[in-house]
Amino acid sequence: MNAPFAAALFAGGRSRRFGSDKAFHAIDGVPLWQHQLAKIEPLMPSEILISVNAQQCFASEHRVIVDTEADRGPLGALVSCLRATRLGRLLVVAVDLPTMPLQFLGELAYAGGGAVAVHEDGRPEPLAAVYPAEILPLAEAQLAAGQLAMGELIKLGVGEGLLQQRPIHKSEVVFFANLNENPGDSAK
Repeated sequence: MNAPFAAALFAGGRSRRFGSDKAFHAIDGVPLWQHQLAKIEPLMPSEILISVNAQQCFASEHRVIVDTEADRGPLGALVSCLRATRLGRLLVVAVDLPTMPLQFLGELAYAGGGAVAVHEDGRPEPLAAVYPAEILPLAEAQLAAGQLAMGELIKLGVGEGLLQQRPIHKSEVVFFANLNENPGDSAK
């Protein structure tokens, strides 16, 4: 039996390159944040968190975690979500990875322990990963030092044995396609 886990949808990015808030971009008439939640919910996490920035307004049955400090990026969101849950593992999914399939997230969530997807060149994908509660002190220290790069936390987590690397196969690279350009009027 797999250990219970929490899941967090990171929806609070600034969307500077996109031009408008990506979380509310519609895919087939559904806001992206709801599109992504529909992938998380079937995994049956014990708790679902939605990490948002202070300017966003979400109506959801799930727990909304508002960034306590502006401009702390995904690392700040990770720290807030790890602090907010009492579960030992946190599946993190970025709102702007619309092609990420349920099966891939399930593989990460049910593998046990911490896991991060890593490209052939060694570049990690920290926003489709599972973080164990034990990584919180490392993340807090990095955040306090103003070092916001998630890649650094991944290196520390792997070095400490808290995160296992899950290779990304060539056929899976498309799962990590990120929305960074406003496709025009369909974004409304």
